[in-house]
Amino acid sequence: MPPNDAVVVCYVVRHGVTSLNQDKRFRGNANPELAPQGIKEAHKLASLFGPIEISHIFCSDKHRATRTAEIIAEAKGVPIHKSEQLRALDVGNFSGQKRTPEAESDLQKYLDQPEVTIPGGESLQNFKDRIAPCLQQAVNLYCECGVPPLLVCHSSIIHEVGALLMGGHKNVLVEPGGAVAIYSRNGKLSAEPIYRPLKVPPSSHAGTIT
Repeated sequence: MPPNDAVVVCYVVRHGVTSLNQDKRFRGNANPELAPQGIKEAHKLASLFGPIEISHIFCSDKHRATRTAEIIAEAKGVPIHKSEQLRALDVGNFSGQKRTPEAESDLQKYLDQPEVTIPGGESLQNFKDRIAPCLQQAVNLYCECGVPPLLVCHSSIIHEVGALLMGGHKNVLVEPGGAVAIYSRNGKLSAEPIYRPLKVPPSSHAGTIT
């Protein structure tokens, strides 16, 4: 949890699991619904945020993020605001493909060259340029109203939170249905997971992404 002298300025949660997560496939710009397990994870998030004050809920316009946000919003009585800007990194032609070592290696070649566009998708740099203003706007919103907003989005955005605030893109990564707090301490922004759901046993075929 964030230090006692820290002030949370924004929450970022990862949507619940989908069939593409479970089959260990790339998602990107694909638009799967939440799997039954993902629905359960969304309700756990709703319970987590039950006693936590939030000002607004923003989410990606993809089904998996929107449905997660709706379940949280129904419990909180807070409206949701959908945004294309909060979509995952668009991995283009990789979307829906199995995450084999060969496919991951091929994608990594583009991630190692941030200015190069992933075939059929976007470049990592374009993604970074898209996400950074969203995070800044969320922090600005806290500064305006004094209550943190909640962003419901994708693992690639949580990767970016880690890269921007914690020196490494995997440093605050959580499983589907996990939650991260962005907080201010002595004028400096940091981030830390506040809820890490347990991995679903392999027998259920639920995969993870990194």
